[in-house]
This record gives sequence, C-alpha cells and structure tokens, in this order.
Amino acid sequence: MDNLPMQGLRIIDFSHSWAAPHCARILADFGAEVIKVEYVRRLCLLRGAKKEKTIYNSHPGWLQVNRNKCSITLDLKNERDKDIFRDIVKISDVLIENSRTGVMDKLGLGFQDLTKINNNLIMLSMTAFGNTGPYSSYAGYGAVMEAIGGIQSLTAYERGGKPARIRELDITNGLAGACAVMTALLYRQRTGEGQYIDMSQLEAGTHGLIGEHLLEYVMNDSQTLPLGNRHWKFAPQGCYRCKGEDKWITLTVRSEAEWSKFCEVLGHPEWISDPLFATRVARMENHDLLDRMIEEWTILHIHHDVMQILQSCGIPSGEVIDVDEIRNSVHLRERAYFTAEKSGSGLLFMGMPFKFTRAEGKVHWRGPELGQHNEYVLCQLLGRSQDEVTPVKDDDIGTAFDPE
Repeated sequence: MDNLPMQGLRIIDFSHSWAAPHCARILADFGAEVIKVEYVRRLCLLRGAKKEKTIYNSHPGWLQVNRNKCSITLDLKNERDKDIFRDIVKISDVLIENSRTGVMDKLGLGFQDLTKINNNLIMLSMTAFGNTGPYSSYAGYGAVMEAIGGIQSLTAYERGGKPARIRELDITNGLAGACAVMTALLYRQRTGEGQYIDMSQLEAGTHGLIGEHLLEYVMNDSQTLPLGNRHWKFAPQGCYRCKGEDKWITLTVRSEAEWSKFCEVLGHPEWISDPLFATRVARMENHDLLDRMIEEWTILHIHHDVMQILQSCGIPSGEVIDVDEIRNSVHLRERAYFTAEKSGSGLLFMGMPFKFTRAEGKVHWRGPELGQHNEYVLCQLLGRSQDEVTPVKDDDIGTAFDPE
C-alpha cells in the first residue's frame, strides 16, 4: 500500500446513509484501515432496496461512498457480537457513529464505556442535532437540517422565490467530520489523550455555510433574502438557456471593462452607452430586461462554446453540465480528478475533495461485499477461531426500505 498520511490508523465505521460514511471514506482514501460494521437485518440504505442476486453488493452509491473499507457483520443486540465489537475498539484509534442520541449508551457502547477498554479512543458522534438541546432526541436527514438550519431559506431560483434544497449537507458534513477526526488525532499526538466529539450536523452545516448571514441578522437586525442567480454587487449575473435541451450557461460581469468586452462579444456595442445599462446601478435596475436580451444570444450557441468564448476574454463563465458531461469533462480529466480502482477493473471513481502537500488519496478497492472481511477481522486481527466466523445467510438479510 502507498505511504499515505493516515496509514497505520484503524477506524471503526458504525454509521449508515451518506454523511458519516463519507467522513470515514475520506479517511480510508488517505490510508486509514476502516472497518465498517454492518447489521445484516437492516442494511445501509446505500446498499439499495433489493436482495435478489446479491445486488446489494453492487449498488453504485455503496461502491463509491464505502470504497477502501472492510465489512464485518455484527448484531449488537447479541452479547457475543457486542464482545467482538469491544475487542475491535481495543485495537482501534477512532470510532465514527451516527445513531440517534442515546442509542450507543443503551447498548453499553457509549464513550464512557469504551474508554474503559481504550483510554485514548477518539469517538465522533455525527447525530442530526447533537446530543443536547431541544432537538437532540430526533432523527434527521439533510432535507430536515437544511430547512431547520436556515440554509434552505437562502436558496431559490429568483429573488424572494420559493426556497429550494441544495442537497449538499451530506457532503459538507462528511468533510467536517473528517476534519474533526484529523484535528482530534493531532491533539492526541501532542497530548496522548483521546476525546469525544459531539458533532451536530445541523450546526456544522449552518455555521459552515451561512455564518455571515447569521451575523447579519444578529449585528444589523437584517434578514438575508434569496437572490436566486443574481449577485448583490455585480450585474449582469445569471444562468441563461443555451442551444439544445435543458442546456445552460452561467456568467458574471464584474466591472465596466468586462461589460464593454461582453457587449462586443454579443455583437451589441450599443449597449455600452445605453442609459438602461451604462452603469452597474442601471444594469441592476434593468436586470430582467437585460437577462432576456442576453438569452437571445445564448440560445443560439452551445453552452460549452459560450463558456470558452467568454472565458477567453476574461469574463467568468461556466457551463451547467449533467452527469454524462461530468464523466467526459476535459477539465476534470486533465486534472486527474477521476480515479481508477487499483484492481484494474476499469471502474472510475470520483476523486478526492482535497490533497495533502505530499500525498494524494487512492482508491484501492470498491465498497466491500457484505461481510467480506469477517474472517480477516475475527481471525487475523482479533486472533479468534475460524469456528466463530458466521456466514451471511440470505434469509437473514433485510434492507433499510423494509417495514419495521
């Protein structure tokens, strides 16, 4: 294995869905050994809703978010499996979990219980609302956190329009969780002490994404309203329809010099001196009219061509691309964003959200098959007998979509 910055660390991933598994995946990409603990009777929703032909082992979301991890199946309602879990904790550095508040304590696997067997353990709890406060007992997903946290109130297609989801909290909270773990590891490196991290995903998302808007309200008693695709200072700015079905381009004009270039490119030099658009203030006041006139030009051109034309003369612009266009993006490929699985299978995965100065993350293998590493963990890591390795039985398997 490559000499990666997290190499030599062992992490237990006792989480489900997307945000916390994404956190653990980042650490796995950078070299940590991550052991994902799975409950056979209720598989993670990323394994999908079907069981036929072991399709739960090949769901794309699972393969991506849980790459580079090992899989062990345990039932923590069972005392034998609980003992196995504790033994894994003894030889691990970090435990990541996102159960509802109180679940780990009820299982006898809370931080106070586990530090008795591993006194320098780092435990990250990524609950929806944290372990204290009025919402602490509730479960929640990204959509709920966006709405309650105020993020959704700032997102709309037009000024003052109907709020819409951004669907990014799982990704941003996964990054926040990984950063929290790495910070705790640095602290332990300096002090020798582990710690418990109570991470409210609601608060992490809100503080990380809309902190300046909270300050605006607290300091100036002013509530920010959605701007849509507009900008509070620059004009024009927007997202404009291009040639083809559902094709769009985004652009921003930041100065009078860029405005002059923009008018020349569009073949309308007369707009430069038109009283309706001659100044930034005038363009802001007549933005709706200007949008319609700009789209009369963009609709005649392919979105990628528009981006190239505008960027070539220094005007910020970006094409809005779909999944297939992302896969074939020259920009991403030239930067080696897509990463091939080292097994040589030909599968490509999304790359790393960041790079270390002297190391890049690697994709060694796709998300593991259910219970693929039961023997490795029990026999090789824990030194238990082969007889204790319990095979996964099809009749025992249930999905996250089955009725309770």
